[in-house]
This record gives sequence, C-alpha cells and structure tokens, in this order.
Amino acid sequence: MLVQSPSRIFKSDLSVWKRERSCFTNTINTDDHSALKNVSEIVLEGNGDYDFYYQKNSSILVVVLYGETLISGFTEPFIAGQIFTRLANESGILNFKNNLRNEKTDILILELKNSSSENSFSVEDLNFHERNALLQISEHLGYPNFTGIYDGRKEQEYVLQKKEGSIFGMVINGAFEFQNRLMETRDAILLNGIETLEFEALSENALLIFLEI
Repeated sequence: MLVQSPSRIFKSDLSVWKRERSCFTNTINTDDHSALKNVSEIVLEGNGDYDFYYQKNSSILVVVLYGETLISGFTEPFIAGQIFTRLANESGILNFKNNLRNEKTDILILELKNSSSENSFSVEDLNFHERNALLQISEHLGYPNFTGIYDGRKEQEYVLQKKEGSIFGMVINGAFEFQNRLMETRDAILLNGIETLEFEALSENALLIFLEI
C-alpha cells in the first residue's frame, strides 16, 4: 500500500501569469530548505525577449518546450527538445530572445542550488527514442533528472537514490496519477520523505519531468 507522503501541489489553474515586456512569466517558488530554488515558465511573443537573473552557486536547467530561442552568448537558436545546462558560482543573467517573428516560444527554467565551485555550461539533445520509460534529461545538472512520454494506463516506479528524499515533478502534457495525486497539464508537485515514486499515465502521450532533489 502506498503511504501518503508530505507534499505541496502547485495547480496550474491557480497560477498567476505576469506580463513582462514582450513575454508572460509564471514562477513557482519553493521553500528555503529545498535544493530547488524556483521554476519559471516563460512564453515569449514573436521577437520577444526576457532576462533571467540567477543567483550565485546555482545549477540551471533550461528546456525548450516549443519554438526557438536565442540564449545570450550563442549565435544558433535552441529549438524544442534541446537542453541547456548552466553551472554558475557567481550570480548573472541569461537573456532569452524568441527567434521566431510570428510565433511564440515556450521555455521552462529550473534553478537549483549548486554546492560545487564549477562554472560551466552544456548543450544536449533530448531524444524520446523509447516510450513508457524514464529518460535522463541532462547528464550535467548534478541532480537525478528524468522525463518520459507514456501511453494511457502505463505505470512506472522509481527508487530514489537518497533514502527519505524529495521529488519535484511537473506534468508537461496530459494527466497522471502521481504518488496517488491527480495531476494534469502544467500541474507541479513537491514530495518529501519518500523512498519510491510511483505514477500512472491517465491519458495518451502524457509527458512529465521530475527531479530528485
């Protein structure tokens, strides 16, 4: 029997979107004791841009959900399915600019605590070569991180690397029963004190991400 664990649920229909110049932003702030500092979804309008200010000692994971974005320091745009990871020992700014004139671009940014002194970045391609299975998002984040596309009624179990650990999960598309909680598109959850994560897809082509933090 699955034991109900302490959690915080962030429902998408209760989220507050803010207009900032040529984009819309929605930010989830976790508690100070979590390794996850915040999660931001940025929707850039055509040719729109956004400055993301990150703190020192941060690990930053950027996932392009759809569209194309230029990231400061790069001349080629990042497209859907590409992953950008930044490890920073000093605070700074990442500028995102929509590379499309007449279409929107949607990006997801996760900022976590980084205990190392490393200062680096990496670019990776996310390839969903297998369905109904967990795929690693980035090899360089410093935290276990996974995604997956699931058919309806498919189940998955994940054993945490740390006993009594924490999980942050977000449904990107579709619906899941996530540790006995119903979660739908853009719903997120922070689970604490668990050893095993269990979830089941409730729709076709259901897509989620989660990190062990």
